[in-house]
Amino acid sequence: MADKRLWILVANASRARLFATDAKAEKWDLIEQFQHDESRAKPVDLFNQPDNPNAGTLHGPVPENDPNGRRQLEHERFARELSGRLDRGVDSHAFDQVVIAAPPGFLGLLRGLLSTRVKQRVRLDLDADYSNLPARDLPDRVPVL
Repeated sequence: MADKRLWILVANASRARLFATDAKAEKWDLIEQFQHDESRAKPVDLFNQPDNPNAGTLHGPVPENDPNGRRQLEHERFARELSGRLDRGVDSHAFDQVVIAAPPGFLGLLRGLLSTRVKQRVRLDLDADYSNLPARDLPDRVPVL
């Protein structure tokens, strides 16, 4: 294998873009875009669920019934979705290495959910939110070489 295939995941807790490039990193190709609207919802909107009879026990409400806990669950669901996508990329031999750029809190969550197979392929992870940058500006911000 002459050229290493590199994937770049640029994400935050509600949206992500996955790019592919080769060892020269001259051109980034968009593979897939992800959006998780629940991560952007207001806590009060996430709370629109029927009362749980166990809410308010000594241990407090279950995360699904706590607006802030629900938001964290939605972030985790999205991180699991992205982690699963990277796993499928490993399964299909679509990439050799991956670079991940995400804000600190979400990056930590994502790191904790990555499989060992994906972790072994992480070339670099950046604690920065570049999810709103146009694709043409990303190569200047995300060092892949």
